[in-house]
Amino acid sequence: MSIVPFIRGLENLSHILKKGSNAESTIPASQLVSARLHPDMQGLAYQVQRVSDTAKGAAVRVAGLDPVAMADTETTFEDLQERITQTLEILKRVKEEDMEGKEDQEVVMKTMRGEKKFTAKDYLLQYAVPNFYFHVVAAYAILRKEGMDLGKMDYLAGGRE
Repeated sequence: MSIVPFIRGLENLSHILKKGSNAESTIPASQLVSARLHPDMQGLAYQVQRVSDTAKGAAVRVAGLDPVAMADTETTFEDLQERITQTLEILKRVKEEDMEGKEDQEVVMKTMRGEKKFTAKDYLLQYAVPNFYFHVVAAYAILRKEGMDLGKMDYLAGGRE
């Protein structure tokens, strides 16, 4: 079990946002940050916030880091980049040994519907990783829908060749 995929996904998302914010567009940046794929879905800022929260949650629930609250007040590309930077700083504090041997550790996730219990392995594989990538892809798709010049390699490699 590892936190590395979350780090890489956040770095790639940072690249996607940077590319989207630097693009020449007739759409104001403030409109892009609140853009949605569909009226019943949340906007770009929400997607980035959930990516951050999911990654932080994995570090807290599995590696035992202290929770770090973030206020979900981001309204600009700069705010979103700062959120990603703060999340990366938290994740980079996780040592390999913090995740080792924890596969069968109980993880309790509190939701509005009550508590959900997992083993750490099941929490990561059945909830955290899929949820994390769902929101990364949603952020990517929102910017693509809004006409940003993004491609598969931006998503996969985050500007790295």
